[in-house]
Amino acid sequence: MHTEELVNRVKPSFWKVLWFIIFTSFIGFGGGNALLPIFKRYSVDKYRWLSEKEFEENVILTNVLPGASVIEALSYIAFKTLGFWKALIVIVFGVLPHVIFGFLIFYFTQYIPFKYLFVIEVAVLSTIIGSLIVFVYNYVRKGLKAIKQWLWFLLFLITILYALFVPAPYNMPVIIMVTIMVIFTIVYFSRKKIIRNKKNHKGDLILSSEDHSKGGK
Repeated sequence: MHTEELVNRVKPSFWKVLWFIIFTSFIGFGGGNALLPIFKRYSVDKYRWLSEKEFEENVILTNVLPGASVIEALSYIAFKTLGFWKALIVIVFGVLPHVIFGFLIFYFTQYIPFKYLFVIEVAVLSTIIGSLIVFVYNYVRKGLKAIKQWLWFLLFLITILYALFVPAPYNMPVIIMVTIMVIFTIVYFSRKKIIRNKKNHKGDLILSSEDHSKGGK
């Protein structure tokens, strides 16, 4: 981590993190990646609890690990700011109000006409899609700078085809992620081995050339 990021980092209190969890859970719509833009806005941009690099690590981990992405993302933020035990307590108490409110909503929806539920659904989906488009655009822009364009488009094409043509429940994101990581790991170590063998071969040629020169003398 850069020195500037360490200097600018703000250490929050237990109660501020608790309020952050409750607040973002209630103002956000959807789950998983749909809430990540809100988490970033407050934990990185506004409060400066995490660095950009740490939040990117958070995004990767929550998408690779199985389970509820929202809980995983909040757990990462709480762990980074409060430590293990405080993070465990703050997550339990922070998520409970949202869960209780969710059960109440499910109960009272039976008294709401379906036409109003459809209107609410369209409004919520529009909000989620809009926030995800902006969030994805920012990471696409960073990704194009970090890796070669042909490689980025290849990965994008593979994941799109996988999501469209592999039927549920077999099109889990973790499968394609692990597959790509395994392939790149094999390619990475294979390239290192080839480079190392070339260096060793070059060194052997130099030694044999020196021995030949000494023998000639």
